[in-house]
Amino acid sequence: MHPLLPIYGVLCLLLLGGLKARTRAERTVIWFAAWGAVLTVFVAVIFREINGDTWRYYMTYLNLRQQPFSTVYERTQDNVLFAYLNWVLGQFGAHPLYLLAPIALFCTMMLAWSLRKMFSSFHTAILLFVYSMYPFFVFYMASGMKQSIAMALLLQAYIRLFQGARSGWIWLLVAPMFHSGAFLVYPFVILQKLTFNSTFGQRRALGGSLLLLAGVTLLSITGLNETLLLPLQKYLVISDNYQLYFQNAEDFDYRAGFRPDFALFSLVPLAVGYWLWRNGYPVTSTFTGWWLNFYILLISIYHVFSFAPFADRFAGFGWFIMPLLLMVMVVESRDRRVLQLFLLGFVVSNLLLLQFYTGRVLTMGLT
Repeated sequence: MHPLLPIYGVLCLLLLGGLKARTRAERTVIWFAAWGAVLTVFVAVIFREINGDTWRYYMTYLNLRQQPFSTVYERTQDNVLFAYLNWVLGQFGAHPLYLLAPIALFCTMMLAWSLRKMFSSFHTAILLFVYSMYPFFVFYMASGMKQSIAMALLLQAYIRLFQGARSGWIWLLVAPMFHSGAFLVYPFVILQKLTFNSTFGQRRALGGSLLLLAGVTLLSITGLNETLLLPLQKYLVISDNYQLYFQNAEDFDYRAGFRPDFALFSLVPLAVGYWLWRNGYPVTSTFTGWWLNFYILLISIYHVFSFAPFADRFAGFGWFIMPLLLMVMVVESRDRRVLQLFLLGFVVSNLLLLQFYTGRVLTMGLT
């Protein structure tokens, strides 16, 4: 049994009990349980064993902290803000906590801030609990620090753009300065802005996005995505950090190519949305439709690069917002039973994830 399972299980029970609360004061237990789950995971992440990608991040951190800032400034060509952040944090000390804790805290608070801009405090608390054991939040925060910061900034950008705020473009510009892979979302953000509007037609945009997904999925199944993209490597300037995505996946003992399990998992929100629509729940184009269309565009990224080693990192752009999209559907349904089903499903899945999957990176070992 995972050592965190007892305390996390108690918090799950408190959360489920809080659903019966009717007054705002009584619902305080939900906030307590949700933040308790987040805090539990936060502590486990920053005190985890230093190995794998985390070890490589830490070695880079130790190297950067010993150099003058002028040297870091001159030699850094990509992910510049992440390099500068490493240098700044490194001036406080060499212990891993000086690197792990601020980044984990930033990503956690950015997530909470972003979600609160979309939802009530009640729904935000539930969604924070969902993300507390969600692999594509915890794994990034634990061992993909550049991606974690970039994802946090991208989420803020998406929400701002959804709300029509121009500041969303600023957040979108900053994200690749921490992890240049964030540039991959740019064409899809632009496509969303150009098509999902009253002028082009929201239904037409959704249909077009589904056709795009079907097309790139077909390319992924047939392997034509690799045939078409690999030759481009000769003509593109690609950082050494990203050359591995154009190498043979077998060299990394990674199962690349079309993955039915990845494809089916990606379709979960589409299935939920269809079920709600078929059962007469309100599913508007301006709320659920916007996020569903954008999610479809983002999950297309995986099928474009499914041939690459560690292709799940490309899938993460879409998977990261899956809980948010599902909550959008739950809120718009205006049905307490749908909310209860949503929460119960994630309570069970989070407990299973802690024991059998996500929990493998939550190993206390930092000294």
